[in-house]
Amino acid sequence: MKITYPPIILLCSLIIQTVLYFTFPMLINLSILLGIFIILTGIFLVYISLKKLSKMETTFIPDGQPNKLVIDGPFRVSRNPIYLGMLFILLGTAISLQSLSALLIAFIFFLIINFTWIKHEEEKLASTFNEEWKEYLAKTRRWL
Repeated sequence: MKITYPPIILLCSLIIQTVLYFTFPMLINLSILLGIFIILTGIFLVYISLKKLSKMETTFIPDGQPNKLVIDGPFRVSRNPIYLGMLFILLGTAISLQSLSALLIAFIFFLIINFTWIKHEEEKLASTFNEEWKEYLAKTRRWL
C-alpha cells in the first residue's frame, strides 16, 4: 500500500512525535527560537530599508526632509518598513522573554509611532510629493 494520503501521513507523524517525546525528549524553549527569528527579521528589515534610502540618496532621519519618494525594495510592501522592523524587534523580544509586559511595550510603541511619527511623516510626504504620494498611498499599506 502506498501511503500518500496526507491525513495518514499527519497521523503517522503525530505518533512518531509522541513516541520520540516520551523515549528521547530533546526539550527546547521554542518561543526563544521564534523570538530570535523575529528579532533577526526585524534587524534585517531595518538594515535593508536604511540601505535602500541611502542608495536613493534621501534622508532616513525621521524629521529630515526627503528629496525622493522611495517606493521599491521593502517600501513596495510597507510604507514604513523601518518602523515595522523596529516593531518586529520588540515583538521578538517579548516572545523570547515570554513576557506580557514586554508585549505591552511593543503595543505602546506601535501606537506612539502610528499616531505621531507616521502621521507627521505622511503629511510631509504628501506635501512634498503630492500626486506621486497619492499613487503610492493607494497601493501600499502603512504597515503590512
